Amino acid sequence: MRTARRFLPLALTLGLVLVPSLEAAAKPGDRPTAQTQPQPRRLHIMITNDDGWIGPGGSSTPMIVALRDALAADGHDVTVVAPATNQSGTGTLITYPTVNLANPEPRVWTVTGTPSDSVIVGLDALFRSAPPDLVVSGINPGGNYTTVANHSGTVGAAIAALENDVPAIAVSIDGKTVDQSLALKDRVAAYTSDVVAALASDARGGALLPEGLGLNINYPGATAVTGTSLTRMDRNGYLRFGFTNTTGAPGQPGTYALSIGGPTGTPAPGSDWSALQAGRISITPFDADLSANPRGSARLRFLERLAP
Repeated sequence: MRTARRFLPLALTLGLVLVPSLEAAAKPGDRPTAQTQPQPRRLHIMITNDDGWIGPGGSSTPMIVALRDALAADGHDVTVVAPATNQSGTGTLITYPTVNLANPEPRVWTVTGTPSDSVIVGLDALFRSAPPDLVVSGINPGGNYTTVANHSGTVGAAIAALENDVPAIAVSIDGKTVDQSLALKDRVAAYTSDVVAALASDARGGALLPEGLGLNINYPGATAVTGTSLTRMDRNGYLRFGFTNTTGAPGQPGTYALSIGGPTGTPAPGSDWSALQAGRISITPFDADLSANPRGSARLRFLERLAP
């Protein structure tokens, strides 16, 4: 089933649960009952990131600590399985041939590999008897939207979970500096926990997300946030990656250094980039299926006439 066919049910789920209706608002004198106040669902959640779990108690990686604490405070059973070192920008890279797994503190495991390695090792070694209900990757200090998300270790970890039939969420803050993102970590961790609660409430004991579907959440770096938008990935890149010869002329042998330039286009309406520019949280549904949209590939049917 393609993402487009799952988009509307997900939109209704998030819209109905995260934005309370006027009819559902409590009235004076109302008393909570077992029917109106169901017990929150306790989930088994694996969290990871691409920055690692570093320092005693994760002291050098406070973003993942904030995420862990917010989910645990909501009553979820949370296990950290994170890279042992910073693995930013590793995308979906898988290490060959071996990695090492360590248990530096209770309910925290580290892997000498990438975010994808961490998820796969976690599923194979720690959740072998039963998979988690959800994998949450983040919180990343820096946006992972537009085509930049293709290279993100944060998103890569979520893709590894989807490839193993586990629902996944990637979470990033579009801070202009690391300090700006750090200042918002607790707010974004709480918001992520609210999203998880909304999904759990709608799922009524079933899978949190439609089969094969993940969510890429990007939170604005500004303090004033105007709402949440369900979006699609912008085909432009808000950053442009390139390589520049630092020891000679372009096109000649030498040492080439990574350069990061400005946007390759402008935000498209309805996209993740457009939502963030408007000060709105972007939630982009995605899957691990790289098939092109059938409408775009229809003109290539003539290739089927080629003889082997």
